[in-house]
Amino acid sequence: MHSRRATFRGGKDMRARVLALGVALLVLVSGLFAVRAMSRPARPASGTAVQSQPQDPATVAVATAQRADVVSRVFAVGSVTSIRDAKIGSKISGRVTGVLVEEGAHVTAGTPLLQLDTSDLLAQQAQAEANVAAARAQLQKVLTGARPQERQQSADTVNQAHAALVSAQASLQLAQANLKRMRSLQVQGAVSQQDLDSAETQASVAQAQVAQAQAAYDSAVQNAALVRIGSREEDIQQARAQLAQAQAGLAMVQVQLHDSTVYAPFTGTITLRSVEPGETVSSVTASSTNPLFVLSQVDNVYVEFIVPAQHRSELLPGQDAVMAVDGQPGQTFQGRIWEIRPSADAASRTFGVKVLVPNPKGLLKPGMFARGAIIVGVRHAVLSVPEQALLTATSGPMVFVVRDGRAIRQAVTVGVHHDGLVEITSGLAEGDRVVTEGQDALTDNQPVSVRTP
Repeated sequence: MHSRRATFRGGKDMRARVLALGVALLVLVSGLFAVRAMSRPARPASGTAVQSQPQDPATVAVATAQRADVVSRVFAVGSVTSIRDAKIGSKISGRVTGVLVEEGAHVTAGTPLLQLDTSDLLAQQAQAEANVAAARAQLQKVLTGARPQERQQSADTVNQAHAALVSAQASLQLAQANLKRMRSLQVQGAVSQQDLDSAETQASVAQAQVAQAQAAYDSAVQNAALVRIGSREEDIQQARAQLAQAQAGLAMVQVQLHDSTVYAPFTGTITLRSVEPGETVSSVTASSTNPLFVLSQVDNVYVEFIVPAQHRSELLPGQDAVMAVDGQPGQTFQGRIWEIRPSADAASRTFGVKVLVPNPKGLLKPGMFARGAIIVGVRHAVLSVPEQALLTATSGPMVFVVRDGRAIRQAVTVGVHHDGLVEITSGLAEGDRVVTEGQDALTDNQPVSVRTP
């Protein structure tokens, strides 16, 4: 019993001590908070306004929203080509005696480019001219007829032939009479058979001589008649044909002489020369694979653009185009659509578009790479602001508009971009001033100071 009471009494004392220690700690903490509260400055009474520091104006550059023309373009790349090229060769074979132009030379139509040796052709021309002269003289002789001396000569020939005929006839009569007598004597036995045969032979020879003399006489009479009446139509036609043949031969030689000089077929620039004096060329050299010269017309040139098929419906002949070439940095060239290929390339799904470009100074050379834009449409009086005024926010595109010295945040709806400007379809009015520089750090309704350009 005694032990239990002692233990119980000891437990109660312990709890009392712990409770007293907790109360002491609570008093100590409360004192500390009271001291801190007394050391703080007094708060302003409820309803008293808090004074804020004023913001300094931000310096900005501005531009005015204005109406401008919006140009729709189709962008493309391509190459410069000449209007036309001529691969020039020689029509005839020969040795080159002179090359009369250099590469890069500008020539007009008909300018001599090359000369071949003509010594053989000149000899042939002289012979052909002589043939023409002879044929013309023969024709003149046939057309004019016989001279008086020839007529007298033909008459004398007739007389001589007639005399020969009369003499032959007389000889025939004598031979026939002798033969008749010999036959009579042979019957009587007064002459031998040999004498009779000799008489028969003489009669036969006389008969043949008469026939020959008659033929000569007939021929002389006929020739005399021709002399009197002139040449036959067949002879005249033959003489004329011989003259025409001789003239054709002369003309052929003259054509070869003309072809011994190679001429420029049109006005242009010599873009290739592949022949030197002393070389021998032939008509085979005139093939397109190995020409003596290449003549290109480059006072105007084509720029052949490659355009995606989806833009085909926008393109029309006559539309303006602007382009630049790598070989002429800093320069732009103007042209117009001349031709649109009727079909697309099956592999690339693109169309070829030829743009005709004036090239009076020859700055554009065939083969140059070109970049350009074809103007396919223009919209007038479109409200626009500089592209640098546009900001992209989470809610969409926006700008800062300067009103009464403050930058006001303004949401806008945009259209197409063109020439450094952007179309504004809603959110701004013409004449609004928008911030173009210094807007990145602006806040809505912030004071601004507009920088003077």
